[in-house]
Amino acid sequence: MAFVVLHLDEPGRSASRIAIAIHHIISVREVADDAGTEIKLTDGTLVNVTEPFKIIMGDLARVAVSSGAHEQT
Repeated sequence: MAFVVLHLDEPGRSASRIAIAIHHIISVREVADDAGTEIKLTDGTLVNVTEPFKIIMGDLARVAVSSGAHEQT
């Protein structure tokens, strides 16, 4: 199972990280005003992270390509 590690965007709390299994991610949305990115999970949970939308999409694409290469061998 492939995971991405992201930094949570929780105002007023100390910095923390979360690992999300990519098969639990159903959408990624850029939040207005450079406030970060919102990720929706299969159970309906919304997770706000500090990484920019482009970075997350690049990471997901890289993990998907890497995972696909492993599955084909």
